[in-house]
Amino acid sequence: TKQKSWSGSCLQYKWQKTVGNYLAVAGPDNFVQIFDRHGQKVNELNLPGICLSLDWDEDGDILAVIAEKSSSIYLWDANVNKISQLDSGMR
Repeated sequence: TKQKSWSGSCLQYKWQKTVGNYLAVAGPDNFVQIFDRHGQKVNELNLPGICLSLDWDEDGDILAVIAEKSSSIYLWDANVNKISQLDSGMR
């Protein structure tokens, strides 16, 4: 697998709310990587532009990500490790 270096970069990160099993990290590239609490990568969102914002829902079940150059909201479901998209209607 391709390793990305974020050394010296500004990162956004959010721990999963309530449970704290996952950490979502967005770097200066077009990826959001999701790690478990042991540091193992469990999934990766490939975005059409850099990540503008990311946050977990109140229960920590869903990670929502907004990306530059996209009208979609990217959702990662921690319970089933599945990525989906929701059209925000904003252009």
